[in-house]
Amino acid sequence: MENNEIEKILSRKYLDMIKRSSKEEKSEKKVLYYLDSNNFDKFLNENANVIVDFFAEWCGPCKMMAPIFEQIAREYSPSIMFAKLNVDQSPDIAERFIIMGVPTIIYFKSGKAVEKIVGAVNKNILKQKIKEVYGL
Repeated sequence: MENNEIEKILSRKYLDMIKRSSKEEKSEKKVLYYLDSNNFDKFLNENANVIVDFFAEWCGPCKMMAPIFEQIAREYSPSIMFAKLNVDQSPDIAERFIIMGVPTIIYFKSGKAVEKIVGAVNKNILKQKIKEVYGL
């Protein structure tokens, strides 16, 4: 095979790969929102069912919980909106909800906190609380 042919094949493969990844990005819906002091109240008011993961960048258990939280968000969105809030960047919100340790996950219904889980928990516990709080 000549270099010219190989370059054409590689070029075609590269373009196919770009098109595929572009389509995948468009089809992926946003399921996780990052909140702060500026948008927290608005987000709660605009969405009936919200679960917020209060976390910190330095927190090991928070890092362990992150992929589980995102997986559950993909599973239950858009019936429930999932968000994360960095307590170090928004201490006023953390104080308002008496966040004493991270991770803390709060389940909200119509803007009101109705359930709180403190500490790292497994996926089944999060799903059980979703069933209890939202009936899903």
